[in-house]
Amino acid sequence: MRVNGEPANAEDLVPLALYGYGSFTSLIVDAGRVQGLDLHLERLRHDADTLFGAEIDELRVRHWLREATANSASSVSARITLFQRDFSMRKPANRSPDVLITTRPAPTAPPAPMRVATTAFVRDVPEVKHTGLFAQLYHRRAAQIRGFDDVLFLDTHGHVSEGATWNIAFAATDGRIWWPEADVLPGVTMRLLQTALPGHGYTVESVPVHRDDMPNFSHAFATNAVAGIRTITAIDDQSFAPNTELEESLRACWTSVPSQAL
Repeated sequence: MRVNGEPANAEDLVPLALYGYGSFTSLIVDAGRVQGLDLHLERLRHDADTLFGAEIDELRVRHWLREATANSASSVSARITLFQRDFSMRKPANRSPDVLITTRPAPTAPPAPMRVATTAFVRDVPEVKHTGLFAQLYHRRAAQIRGFDDVLFLDTHGHVSEGATWNIAFAATDGRIWWPEADVLPGVTMRLLQTALPGHGYTVESVPVHRDDMPNFSHAFATNAVAGIRTITAIDDQSFAPNTELEESLRACWTSVPSQAL
């Protein structure tokens, strides 16, 4: 765990722990390369401007990430968090953020399929991947208490938006993929797949998806940078039949996305 390239101490992290005002991006580093690195940096630039009215030094961020992952013999899951060590709750200041980098081993196997429950909720400032995760994790826990694996959010009109920490897409047997048109975090994996899928024979659309539309789809899947693609087998009481061929095709599309050097 390092802040601005130096080992972090407890005092460094006090403002982040007390106030939770910050943003982050999560990614997989494999042999010094990252899928969608340019999009992760774009997110950090956007969020630094939105939350702190400031810029980030991208070259330093890349250097610090290289240092943090250089000694790993296998893939690393890294999280880059923007925050301010001198943050004031009374008067948040426009100042360049500090950069916290944390790492852990990346998953080595595809994620297990999951069942999700819907609930009405819209994240604050949904275009920012902010550190305010309380509501998402509260609703995830509530879904798990009900016997589901995770939660899927609906807006006030019953339209699908996003999961707790992932985007969602729906598929048909004829090669069409639908991404919900809603106020969501524009996930890096989602954006990369939206670009890559047409090259693998899929038709990609972004349309409003209502809760009542579920029976019209044959398959659903979640996406994020750490899990990649995760099959959804049920949404509430709507089940989706297994489709191994489609799942393998989607994962092949994801793995074909080129990576970029740090």
